[in-house]
Amino acid sequence: MTDIASSLEQEFASHSQADREARIAELRRIEAAGSGSCDISSHAIALPILSGLFGAVFIWAGVTSNYPFTHAMAVVLVGAAFLLPSAWALFVPRKPCFTLSPEGVRVKGALLPWDSIEECGITENSYNGITTHTLVEFKHIDGFVPPKLALFAMFGSSGPVRSFTRKTGQYRTRLTLYVGPRGMSSQKLADRISEYRAAALARAELARLKAA
Repeated sequence: MTDIASSLEQEFASHSQADREARIAELRRIEAAGSGSCDISSHAIALPILSGLFGAVFIWAGVTSNYPFTHAMAVVLVGAAFLLPSAWALFVPRKPCFTLSPEGVRVKGALLPWDSIEECGITENSYNGITTHTLVEFKHIDGFVPPKLALFAMFGSSGPVRSFTRKTGQYRTRLTLYVGPRGMSSQKLADRISEYRAAALARAELARLKAA
Protein backbone atom coordinates (compact mmCIF):
# COMPACT_ATOMS: atom_id res chain seq x y z
CA MET A 1 0.00 0.00 0.00
CA THR A 2 2.87 2.30 0.90
CA ASP A 3 4.59 1.51 -2.41
CA ILE A 4 1.40 2.32 -4.34
CA ALA A 5 0.98 5.63 -2.51
CA SER A 6 4.61 6.51 -3.09
CA SER A 7 4.32 5.66 -6.78
CA LEU A 8 1.19 7.78 -7.16
CA GLU A 9 2.87 10.67 -5.35
CA GLN A 10 5.88 10.51 -7.67
CA GLU A 11 3.64 10.34 -10.73
CA PHE A 12 1.64 13.36 -9.54
CA ALA A 13 4.84 15.28 -8.85
CA SER A 14 6.21 14.47 -12.31
CA HIS A 15 2.95 15.58 -13.95
CA SER A 16 2.94 18.78 -11.90
CA GLN A 17 6.53 19.53 -12.90
CA ALA A 18 5.73 18.81 -16.57
CA ASP A 19 2.68 21.10 -16.43
CA ARG A 20 4.75 23.82 -14.80
CA GLU A 21 7.47 23.57 -17.45
CA ALA A 22 4.87 23.62 -20.23
CA ARG A 23 3.24 26.67 -18.66
CA ILE A 24 6.58 28.46 -18.38
CA ALA A 25 7.44 27.63 -22.00
CA GLU A 26 4.12 29.06 -23.18
CA LEU A 27 4.58 32.22 -21.10
CA ARG A 28 8.05 32.71 -22.55
CA ARG A 29 6.65 32.36 -26.07
CA ILE A 30 4.05 35.03 -25.31
CA GLU A 31 6.67 37.25 -23.71
CA ALA A 32 8.94 36.99 -26.76
CA ALA A 33 6.17 38.32 -29.03
CA GLY A 34 6.22 41.61 -27.12
CA SER A 35 9.96 42.16 -26.78
CA GLY A 36 11.90 45.13 -28.09
CA SER A 37 10.10 48.25 -29.24
CA CYS A 38 7.70 48.98 -32.10
CA ASP A 39 7.39 52.55 -33.40
CA ILE A 40 3.94 53.50 -34.68
CA SER A 41 3.98 56.29 -37.24
CA SER A 42 1.06 57.73 -39.13
CA HIS A 43 0.47 56.86 -42.76
CA ALA A 44 -1.14 59.51 -44.94
CA ILE A 45 -1.53 58.77 -48.63
CA ALA A 46 -5.03 59.17 -50.06
CA LEU A 47 -5.95 62.35 -48.20
CA PRO A 48 -2.69 64.22 -48.96
CA ILE A 49 -2.85 63.15 -52.62
CA LEU A 50 -6.39 64.47 -52.97
CA SER A 51 -5.47 67.65 -51.13
CA GLY A 52 -2.35 68.05 -53.28
CA LEU A 53 -4.31 67.60 -56.50
CA PHE A 54 -6.84 70.16 -55.27
CA GLY A 55 -4.01 72.60 -54.55
CA ALA A 56 -2.36 71.93 -57.92
CA VAL A 57 -5.63 72.72 -59.72
CA PHE A 58 -5.85 76.05 -57.88
CA ILE A 59 -2.25 76.93 -58.74
CA TRP A 60 -2.77 76.00 -62.40
CA ALA A 61 -5.97 78.06 -62.50
CA GLY A 62 -4.23 81.05 -60.97
CA VAL A 63 -1.25 80.88 -63.35
CA THR A 64 -3.26 80.38 -66.54
CA SER A 65 -6.19 82.66 -65.74
CA ASN A 66 -6.82 86.16 -67.02
CA TYR A 67 -7.53 87.43 -63.52
CA PRO A 68 -5.86 90.61 -62.29
CA PHE A 69 -2.45 89.92 -60.81
CA THR A 70 -3.59 90.25 -57.18
CA HIS A 71 -6.54 87.88 -57.73
CA ALA A 72 -4.36 85.37 -59.55
CA MET A 73 -1.79 85.46 -56.75
CA ALA A 74 -4.53 84.89 -54.19
CA VAL A 75 -5.67 81.78 -56.06
CA VAL A 76 -2.06 80.53 -56.30
CA LEU A 77 -1.56 81.08 -52.57
CA VAL A 78 -4.73 79.13 -51.79
CA GLY A 79 -3.44 76.29 -53.95
CA ALA A 80 -0.05 76.39 -52.23
CA ALA A 81 -1.78 76.21 -48.85
CA PHE A 82 -3.18 72.82 -49.93
CA LEU A 83 -0.19 71.58 -51.92
CA LEU A 84 2.68 72.24 -49.51
CA PRO A 85 1.23 70.42 -46.45
CA SER A 86 0.31 67.52 -48.74
CA ALA A 87 3.88 67.28 -50.06
CA TRP A 88 5.16 67.42 -46.47
CA ALA A 89 2.81 64.61 -45.44
CA LEU A 90 3.88 62.41 -48.34
CA PHE A 91 7.63 62.92 -48.45
CA VAL A 92 9.01 64.34 -45.19
CA PRO A 93 10.02 61.67 -42.63
CA ARG A 94 8.06 61.97 -39.40
CA LYS A 95 8.81 60.89 -35.88
CA PRO A 96 6.77 58.03 -34.38
CA CYS A 97 3.42 59.06 -32.97
CA PHE A 98 3.92 56.55 -30.16
CA THR A 99 6.02 53.50 -29.36
CA LEU A 100 5.00 50.09 -28.03
CA SER A 101 7.58 48.88 -25.52
CA PRO A 102 7.78 46.09 -22.92
CA GLU A 103 7.06 48.69 -20.23
CA GLY A 104 4.06 50.27 -21.90
CA VAL A 105 3.03 52.84 -24.54
CA ARG A 106 5.51 55.71 -24.82
CA VAL A 107 4.29 59.06 -26.12
CA LYS A 108 6.56 62.11 -26.18
CA GLY A 109 8.64 60.78 -23.30
CA ALA A 110 5.58 59.93 -21.20
CA LEU A 111 4.69 56.33 -20.36
CA LEU A 112 1.34 54.56 -20.16
CA PRO A 113 2.25 51.30 -18.34
CA TRP A 114 0.61 48.11 -19.57
CA ASP A 115 -0.73 47.34 -16.10
CA SER A 116 -2.60 50.67 -16.23
CA ILE A 117 -4.46 49.73 -19.44
CA GLU A 118 -7.70 47.82 -19.03
CA GLU A 119 -8.91 47.90 -22.63
CA CYS A 120 -7.83 49.20 -26.03
CA GLY A 121 -10.08 50.10 -28.95
CA ILE A 122 -9.18 51.11 -32.51
CA THR A 123 -11.64 52.94 -34.76
CA GLU A 124 -11.17 53.97 -38.39
CA ASN A 125 -13.03 57.13 -39.39
CA SER A 126 -13.79 57.82 -43.03
CA TYR A 127 -15.47 60.36 -45.30
CA ASN A 128 -17.05 59.21 -48.56
CA GLY A 129 -15.21 55.93 -48.30
CA ILE A 130 -11.78 57.52 -47.67
CA THR A 131 -10.19 56.98 -44.26
CA THR A 132 -9.41 60.34 -42.66
CA HIS A 133 -8.02 59.28 -39.29
CA THR A 134 -7.71 56.32 -36.94
CA LEU A 135 -8.39 56.57 -33.22
CA VAL A 136 -6.47 54.43 -30.73
CA GLU A 137 -8.17 54.66 -27.35
CA PHE A 138 -6.81 53.22 -24.11
CA LYS A 139 -9.18 52.74 -21.18
CA HIS A 140 -7.26 52.88 -17.92
CA ILE A 141 -7.86 50.94 -14.71
CA ASP A 142 -9.53 52.49 -11.68
CA GLY A 143 -7.32 54.95 -9.86
CA PHE A 144 -4.78 55.50 -12.63
CA VAL A 145 -4.38 59.10 -13.81
CA PRO A 146 -2.56 59.21 -17.18
CA PRO A 147 -0.12 62.05 -17.87
CA LYS A 148 -1.29 65.04 -19.85
CA LEU A 149 -0.14 64.79 -23.45
CA ALA A 150 0.02 67.53 -26.05
CA LEU A 151 1.10 67.04 -29.64
CA PHE A 152 0.59 69.21 -32.70
CA ALA A 153 -2.09 67.65 -34.89
CA MET A 154 -1.59 67.81 -38.66
CA PHE A 155 -1.13 65.38 -41.52
CA GLY A 156 0.68 62.37 -40.19
CA SER A 157 0.85 63.64 -36.62
CA SER A 158 -1.15 62.64 -33.62
CA GLY A 159 -3.26 64.52 -31.11
CA PRO A 160 -3.60 62.64 -27.85
CA VAL A 161 -6.50 63.52 -25.58
CA ARG A 162 -6.96 62.62 -21.93
CA SER A 163 -10.56 62.35 -20.84
CA PHE A 164 -12.34 61.36 -17.64
CA THR A 165 -15.61 59.40 -17.56
CA ARG A 166 -17.57 60.32 -14.45
CA LYS A 167 -19.91 57.35 -14.81
CA THR A 168 -17.09 54.81 -14.50
CA GLY A 169 -14.56 56.96 -12.68
CA GLN A 170 -11.88 55.99 -15.20
CA TYR A 171 -9.59 57.91 -17.53
CA ARG A 172 -9.11 57.31 -21.24
CA THR A 173 -6.19 58.28 -23.44
CA ARG A 174 -6.94 58.77 -27.13
CA LEU A 175 -4.21 58.83 -29.78
CA THR A 176 -5.08 59.96 -33.31
CA LEU A 177 -3.29 58.72 -36.40
CA TYR A 178 -3.76 60.63 -39.65
CA VAL A 179 -4.69 58.58 -41.69
CA GLY A 180 -3.64 55.28 -40.16
CA PRO A 181 -0.57 53.33 -38.95
CA ARG A 182 2.33 53.20 -41.39
CA GLY A 183 3.21 49.74 -42.71
CA MET A 184 0.27 47.93 -41.15
CA SER A 185 -3.51 47.78 -41.10
CA SER A 186 -5.62 48.80 -38.13
CA GLN A 187 -6.18 45.12 -37.37
CA LYS A 188 -2.44 44.48 -37.37
CA LEU A 189 -1.95 47.41 -35.00
CA ALA A 190 -4.61 45.98 -32.69
CA ASP A 191 -2.82 42.62 -32.80
CA ARG A 192 0.54 44.19 -31.95
CA ILE A 193 -0.93 46.10 -29.01
CA SER A 194 -2.53 42.88 -27.76
CA GLU A 195 0.80 41.03 -28.12
CA TYR A 196 2.68 43.63 -26.09
CA ARG A 197 0.01 43.74 -23.40
CA ALA A 198 -0.09 39.93 -23.21
CA ALA A 199 3.73 39.87 -23.00
CA ALA A 200 3.61 42.19 -19.98
CA LEU A 201 1.08 39.91 -18.27
CA ALA A 202 3.21 36.86 -19.13
CA ARG A 203 6.30 38.56 -17.72
CA ALA A 204 4.51 39.23 -14.43
CA GLU A 205 3.27 35.62 -14.27
CA LEU A 206 6.80 34.29 -14.93
CA ALA A 207 8.11 36.41 -12.06
CA ARG A 208 5.39 34.98 -9.80
CA LEU A 209 6.17 31.39 -10.81
CA LYS A 210 9.89 31.87 -10.22
CA ALA A 211 9.17 33.33 -6.77
CA ALA A 212 6.81 30.45 -5.88
